[in-house]
Amino acid sequence: MKTFKILHMIGGGEIGGAEQHVLTLLQNLDPSQFRPSLICLTQGPFAELAEPIIPTQSFIMRNPLDLSLLPSLMHYLRQQGIDLIHTHGSRANFLGRISAKLLKLPNVTTVHSSLAHDYLSPWSARLAIGLDRLTLPMTSKIITVSHYLSMEVSSRGGKHLTTIYNGQSPLPFIDSSAMRVQFREQWGIPKDAFVLGTIGRLHPTKGHVFLCRAASQLVQRFPKLHLLIIGEGPLRSTLEAELQNTSLPYTFAGFLPQAYRALPAMDIFMLPSISEGMGLVLLEAMQMGVPIVASEIGGIPEVVRSKKEALLVPPGNVSELINACTLLIENPELAKSLVSSGQRRWPLFSVEEMVRATEEIYKSLLC
Repeated sequence: MKTFKILHMIGGGEIGGAEQHVLTLLQNLDPSQFRPSLICLTQGPFAELAEPIIPTQSFIMRNPLDLSLLPSLMHYLRQQGIDLIHTHGSRANFLGRISAKLLKLPNVTTVHSSLAHDYLSPWSARLAIGLDRLTLPMTSKIITVSHYLSMEVSSRGGKHLTTIYNGQSPLPFIDSSAMRVQFREQWGIPKDAFVLGTIGRLHPTKGHVFLCRAASQLVQRFPKLHLLIIGEGPLRSTLEAELQNTSLPYTFAGFLPQAYRALPAMDIFMLPSISEGMGLVLLEAMQMGVPIVASEIGGIPEVVRSKKEALLVPPGNVSELINACTLLIENPELAKSLVSSGQRRWPLFSVEEMVRATEEIYKSLLC
């Protein structure tokens, strides 16, 4: 039986949900059927992370429209005998789809998020959507990580769509009590503080500003409240300015590898996004037994159900965030109920099913 060479392409300028997904998928494809490799298109930490695990090359695009790499990329693809190109993100979709078309190779795209909300500049968002419309017809199959995204991609002309949820492996065993003490001591968070925490890149789409405003009001009622924000990004200075004149104790922890290890330091996990493709971090929060408050937007309600695994609120609604947090703080039994349901829910999103479904798509195009 032939072993097919599958090339994944991604920007790689950060390590977020898409990058975690790619690494998990590449590590778990059946080696008797598929030989995966990776190309990163921007300078960033992902290539360095992936290189020890999977064959990795960097072809650095100078801008989102940079086609100067096309000849060298096509030469590399021919030289490596690539059978299928799988792209993730705007730059990879643009360059990868064109390369696949010219080389008459099948192309699979995974859509991880909403293009309309991925960019700081409205102009950049419009450009990304325009490029996507232009190259969507070159795509053999499109995978979306939620039904919400499937409808969005379909509305701009996407065809041959399949939803495959991101999968989550069981997290390595950690002593939650010890991690709670360790991270609180490391960041100077009092033992008796009630911590609202979140993990994610500091970008407007993640809704951190609404969390900051809600927490700033909640501390008036719950004086032991502490806000913990794990992640890095362009919004950090804006968020710090939002909080510096409040009475709320807060911690910006920056980027943290294996951030799930810090989840036990939180009393409520917050995901106040204004747009979210799926919300992979929710699976980690459920595994670690942290009650969740999240926005009822995008793919989030497909992962956690309202009043079962999480309290869901309208995106951007500070008063509803306050109400949901107040309800959990004052009702520990409700928090326990959400956690218990989450423990039963997260295994439905398995890496095994994600890999199996993706391999079926590959085989449908190659065999």
